[in-house]
Amino acid sequence: MLKNGDLALVRKVNIVFCGGGTGGHYYPLMAIKQELDKKLKNKSMYYIGSKYGIESQKIISENLESLLIPIRGLNRSFSIKNLVNSFFLLFELFFGFIRVFLFFLKNKPNLVIATGGYSSFLPLQVARIFNISYFLHDQNSFPGIVTRLFGKKAKIVFLGFDSAKTYLKKSNTIFSGNPLHSKPYKDISLDIDNKKRVLLVVGGSQGSEFLNNLVLEGIKKNVIPDINLIWLVGKNNFNKYEEYSNSSINVLSFVENMPYLYGIADLVISRSGAMTVSELLQFEKPAIFVPFRFAAENHQYYNAKVLEENFASIIMQEKDITSESLFKKINEIFTNERIYSSMRKNIKAINKPNSLKIITDNILEHLHAN
Repeated sequence: MLKNGDLALVRKVNIVFCGGGTGGHYYPLMAIKQELDKKLKNKSMYYIGSKYGIESQKIISENLESLLIPIRGLNRSFSIKNLVNSFFLLFELFFGFIRVFLFFLKNKPNLVIATGGYSSFLPLQVARIFNISYFLHDQNSFPGIVTRLFGKKAKIVFLGFDSAKTYLKKSNTIFSGNPLHSKPYKDISLDIDNKKRVLLVVGGSQGSEFLNNLVLEGIKKNVIPDINLIWLVGKNNFNKYEEYSNSSINVLSFVENMPYLYGIADLVISRSGAMTVSELLQFEKPAIFVPFRFAAENHQYYNAKVLEENFASIIMQEKDITSESLFKKINEIFTNERIYSSMRKNIKAINKPNSLKIITDNILEHLHAN
């Protein structure tokens, strides 16, 4: 492995980062970028993403020359509307390809780092044409289609979940875990009854309508046990739910300071996107996962399954869950110390590698050798 003193030997490198559409693809990429930015002196960095993804709002703060192309993901459900959208997608791909091709010609990258999502497809395709080395990182336990398409020719495919290697047998894979992007946050403090257990319901920045409805139904049916409930309803939903705040229920729109909330939570209810699962692993919090049933290739279910197989979490599927069954299960966990302690012990025992170090060390080794 490279030592700090060896970094000066690395030639000038032009790196294109690509990956986005959702935070699950974008934030790990920015974590890798931040770490390489610290370790590489003689470099230029660029970003390619979609003008419709989360990156269109976030990338400006990263101080990178960027190209945002008008490309969307393919909706795989069948309908006339989706067929029409798929037809227009062909034009987006054609004109997007030309723009990415010209971007490569202008900036002459000699390395591409991608974290998947539809906005990675064209940069990786152009990298192949120019015979440019690339690394992939896949966050999910079931690899995405971009990883499966391009994984064989990647220098390394870094895996957020070790089980993903089963689907990438012809690729050079390394289990790295998912790198977490460090973001600035404001300190917050909640008035919590320390004698009661704390349940955190996380629906993401936009909130989860399904989870919100479960909690609301639980309140109206009076089936929520005697606990502290921290309920993240989403940025646009606060006015709808704020009336339900009381001494036991904290209704929040969304907070950037998730480390604080994870720190005080005893149990988490959430979807099972790759980064949420990785955060819960890092903070060692047991969870009840409700996978989003329309997630591409059911990847949220497979993410949650990894923790359930280690007896560190429980999966409750949308088709089976009710507010009564959810809060009954929560009460069982909180009132049975043997079950709860076992879940806490098991999540602590799951391997949590130093993701950023593994990824950046391997990339730097490649740069040093070429």
